Amino acid sequence: MTRTLLAATLLLSLAAPAVAGGAAAPVTQVQPATPAAVMAALKAAGYKVTMEPAQADRDPTMTFTSGGHEVQVWLSSCKNGVCSRATASTSWDYSDAGELDTGLVNEWNGNYYTQAYTYEGSYYLDSTLPIRGGFTQATVKAWIADYLDDVSAFEDELPGE
Repeated sequence: MTRTLLAATLLLSLAAPAVAGGAAAPVTQVQPATPAAVMAALKAAGYKVTMEPAQADRDPTMTFTSGGHEVQVWLSSCKNGVCSRATASTSWDYSDAGELDTGLVNEWNGNYYTQAYTYEGSYYLDSTLPIRGGFTQATVKAWIADYLDDVSAFEDELPGE
């Protein structure tokens, strides 16, 4: 999502409750910032989510597929089962292509909030959602929808795509 579009979307989302009836409008329930709640929100958004087996030295990770893209969602800064951030990540393997185009990555990063980078022969696109203190399912659904739009747009910019 471009920076300008994100700012307009945030402004409209803040104004919507007042337009839709203010305090009398229905309230969306805040979910705890736990792996189970994030997974439930992604499932409620229509994705078939698989939780990766827990590992003592890794943050919780889950995956889902959308539009032919495998998306990893990992949670970070987790303490006592409550996490601070959720990050969605998708990658494209270009290990046979030689040097990757960092100019493409830098141009993307100058125009979008999603973070593009190269690592070990692959292009990556990440987006992070702060969840500390809780989140709503609607927020996760909108975040992932916007992220997947950016995944498609970024893929269109990749060499040979």
